[in-house]
Amino acid sequence: MKTEKRFAPHAVRRDDRRGKESSDYVVGIDTGGTYTDGVLMDYRSRRVLASGKTLTTREDLSHGVIEVLKSLHIKNPARVKLVGISSTLATNSIAEGKARKVGLILIGYDRDLVESFGLEDKFTAACHGFFAGGHNSQGEERQPPDLEGIEQWVCENKDKVDAFAISGYFSPLDPSHEDAAFERVSKVCDLPVVLGHQLSTRLDSIVRAATASLNASLVAVMQEFIEAVKASLAELDIKAPLMIVKGDGSLMPYTEAVKKPVETILSGPAASAIGGLFFSREGNALMIDVGGTTTDIAFIKDGQISVSDEGARVGQIETAVKAARIRTACVGCDSRISFGQGAKPQVGPERVVPLSRLAWQHPRVHEEIMALKRKKGYWVPGDIHYWMFPKTIDAGEMGITDHRAVQLVGALNRGPASISSLIKELDVSHVVQLNADELFRSGIIEESTITPSDLLHVNGKMDIWDVDVARQATVCACEMAGRDSKTFVDDILEHIVSMMVEEAIVFLAGQAERNIHERLPETVDGRWGRWLLAESITRKNPYLSVEISSRFPIIGIGAPAGIFVKKVAETLRAPFILPAHAHVANAAGAVAGSVVIEKEAILYTRERQNSLSYVVQIDDERTKFAEYDIALAYARKTVTDMARQSVLHAGAADPVATLRIKTEGALERIQARAAGNPKLSEDN
Repeated sequence: MKTEKRFAPHAVRRDDRRGKESSDYVVGIDTGGTYTDGVLMDYRSRRVLASGKTLTTREDLSHGVIEVLKSLHIKNPARVKLVGISSTLATNSIAEGKARKVGLILIGYDRDLVESFGLEDKFTAACHGFFAGGHNSQGEERQPPDLEGIEQWVCENKDKVDAFAISGYFSPLDPSHEDAAFERVSKVCDLPVVLGHQLSTRLDSIVRAATASLNASLVAVMQEFIEAVKASLAELDIKAPLMIVKGDGSLMPYTEAVKKPVETILSGPAASAIGGLFFSREGNALMIDVGGTTTDIAFIKDGQISVSDEGARVGQIETAVKAARIRTACVGCDSRISFGQGAKPQVGPERVVPLSRLAWQHPRVHEEIMALKRKKGYWVPGDIHYWMFPKTIDAGEMGITDHRAVQLVGALNRGPASISSLIKELDVSHVVQLNADELFRSGIIEESTITPSDLLHVNGKMDIWDVDVARQATVCACEMAGRDSKTFVDDILEHIVSMMVEEAIVFLAGQAERNIHERLPETVDGRWGRWLLAESITRKNPYLSVEISSRFPIIGIGAPAGIFVKKVAETLRAPFILPAHAHVANAAGAVAGSVVIEKEAILYTRERQNSLSYVVQIDDERTKFAEYDIALAYARKTVTDMARQSVLHAGAADPVATLRIKTEGALERIQARAAGNPKLSEDN
């Protein structure tokens, strides 16, 4: 398939080969950091009838969702029997450092141990406090919880954070201290409160605390997203059940997603992987999804997405959330392009608005950037670096009192402004004096500068926004960096491909690992390692040939996959597959998955005065038995029944349950998994 032609992300496609259709439609939606995608599919044949792509409207997500739904031209909303949505918003919020602020309450944790090993950074919390309490490895209370201290700490910090998370030491074996702390916090604070044991039963106290903190930081983000989608569906009179894609590619009711948004980490990438599998029909392949903010890599093995039991990772953040084994790299078409020491190009990790898009939306920006041709003196980075608000804000309502910050709000309320113009208007000598830190921490200011999307406009691979501005901004960037503008675009795009190749190599190499002692580093390290990697990509050495090849074909997902992933496949000497609906595979994956519920019982032994008892812990319920066999039988039956009932309640039809037992040190985990296709709504 030819990939040299320009791609048009806004294109709407319809399949006119109607043939025989059922009376049931399903709609898949994916809201990413840059684009909102949608598909209309016939449920029985699973054929795509229409697809659409529009810009994500971050200031009001419902606008983008409504636009993409309208582009599908659904003539009879009553025929839509299911709506599935996936979103990269949770992943992007973490990757971009824009999740909400959380206060983390640690009960029974050893402060000296945590601080001596520098583990605080893993918590991802704005602030955290250590309090007495917690349990031991047999679920016995070590000391009563310091509820008075917790209440006082919450009162001191509730105005500094957006939510609280509580994690107790060994809380999966006895969550009573977390429950007691929840009651005390709720009496003095109306912020969301998340409990660690409700999200994970892993005994790794650090990872469990980090997971609770992340979940708390995403509750408001997910709630806003769900409300936007519900409003969009209501406006178009679509009354079908609404499901959300989890990080492992399965579906969950939207009501559960609001409570446990951390489970939607990697939702977008997982949906892309499911969609890529659905469209490609490949049994074994590497899948690479190129988006605006991130590039996500997954592996298909024996016709299924590889799932990690260890927990999803986003960047350096480790969680206890079961998810598809996906490697997320903070590089995409809207990544910031900057220059480091020696004018070395850097791409990402931050996402910004492409200048060509900003100028396309705001004619004044077009005029300002094109006027740089006539500027006297040197160009400076602030000339092509813009700040803007998604919507007008009120400084007073936000509690902004600093005079300079108030002036900045007034200037940006008039529209996007370059840093150079802001420095001049506010009569300061440096950008730091604009006092914008709080606005950035609140996620209110968006930035725009040169991105890979702009460079694709320059080389003719894209033509949807302002080409002239993309070219002028590129000329300015090259001049400031002392780079040759003729080769700059190719160099940057090749650099992005090299980044993706390294990510693919590390990911594939990691698939063969068996235990923690065999783990390879997350990046190719060492001088020899970096040299071997570089030579395998560039092949410029006149004396040695270094070849690294993928044993599997590579599937490209996302609108620019034919540009970037094709070159990754060529570099790794692998067949390249570009599915027919690659540009909206993530939206299709939002309705191609199954509804899955897992329930777990922890069975452990408690020793007291030379006598043994067997304890079964399921959620908040603890039951003691004198005999092991009876305890095991109770655990097996209870979690299996719970999984079946829960998955039916979640909207599955004809579920099938499976059971497995894992030994973990001195305890056993009895895990039941019930799965079924989503149940369609009755006639509306």
